[in-house]
Amino acid sequence: MKKTTTIMPPVVSHSTVKLDPETTSLSNTIVLQPKGCLGGLAVLDFQTNLEQALETAALGVVVDMQQVEALAVEGITALVIGLELAAILGKSIVFYSMDLASRKSLIVEWSRSREICFGPWGDLFEGELEKFFGVEILRSQSC
Repeated sequence: MKKTTTIMPPVVSHSTVKLDPETTSLSNTIVLQPKGCLGGLAVLDFQTNLEQALETAALGVVVDMQQVEALAVEGITALVIGLELAAILGKSIVFYSMDLASRKSLIVEWSRSREICFGPWGDLFEGELEKFFGVEILRSQSC
């Protein structure tokens, strides 16, 4: 059974929890719970914790945004950097309780970041080639 660890030390910073290497070394998933405004100097603390959590967790990180009152542009950027690091490390990152406006901003910034790195995304195959494969799959399934 997979183990989920929520890091809840006695002293919590204004922006997020602090990671304790002793309790996270064997964790499959780490849960971060940022608080207050995720902007300004608080973003640096959060981003450091997010990067450490991604490097420490065996499977990935859950970011519970329920106690985040405001998410500034630099907060969105920190989340995108987290998404990029998770992709590089082959781990997952999940955002819970994110408000709709923040989610839309994150999607826009993530799409922009991917386009900068990889160019515009498009279809890999022409429509006729996809139709051909569809017909061939149907032929191979019939007895």
